[in-house]
Amino acid sequence: MTSTPGSSLLRILVVDDEDSYRMGLEMALKLSHKYIPKSCNSAASAMDELKTDTFDVVILDYNMPEMSGLDLLHWMQKEKINTPVIMLTAAGSETIAVEAMRLGVYDYFRKDQIDINRLPIAVMSVHERYLYRKDLHRREVEEKTTKGTQRDLESLKMFENTVNSLGQFVESSLTGLLRNLQRQEEEILRLVQPDAKGRCREVFVELRKGIEVVSTGMKSMLDLTSLVTKKMESIQGSRTADSDQSHTPE
Repeated sequence: MTSTPGSSLLRILVVDDEDSYRMGLEMALKLSHKYIPKSCNSAASAMDELKTDTFDVVILDYNMPEMSGLDLLHWMQKEKINTPVIMLTAAGSETIAVEAMRLGVYDYFRKDQIDINRLPIAVMSVHERYLYRKDLHRREVEEKTTKGTQRDLESLKMFENTVNSLGQFVESSLTGLLRNLQRQEEEILRLVQPDAKGRCREVFVELRKGIEVVSTGMKSMLDLTSLVTKKMESIQGSRTADSDQSHTPE
């Protein structure tokens, strides 16, 4: 809610070039003791207000000189100002109302039929629908994010299982290779001349070091994969807990 800090009153921007009509709307909102209205006599001045301030609802006249209400709606859409709007139209402006609804207007009224006494109720209804849609959108985004994270986690677990299987195979192969290397070293040392034994041992030491490097690298990859998986599981658990908490009735 963008109402004044410390206040439960909603801030309403009334935009209409007819002074008497605009003042009537503003007075009706003030007398309800639920709103803090601010008024503008043109779409251009309303644009200036929306650039520097925030409102809970905008009541917008369609037919204004220089810049129409639809022009302002297009501008709000371009600037991603999603403040809910109530459009005021003249008689016979049904096609305008349809276009306004397409641009995201929450409700519209014909100026010659609007019940000034029920205006505060209509404004509150629009604001509540806006909050409902906003919350619904938030939940949809959270659900998509959760599903995306779950898919990523499942893929990561599959990768971890693959790496673990590969790691076990490599470790088993390296262990067998070391045993075979030991046997080969012993056999070769029995065959070579005494003066060549030192160099022969050095060669086998280097071979064993190379195998140990491969083994250490594989272990590091296994540990990293396991660490990332646990981190993803922790993030997923936290998001699920936060989501459950936010949906718990107070």
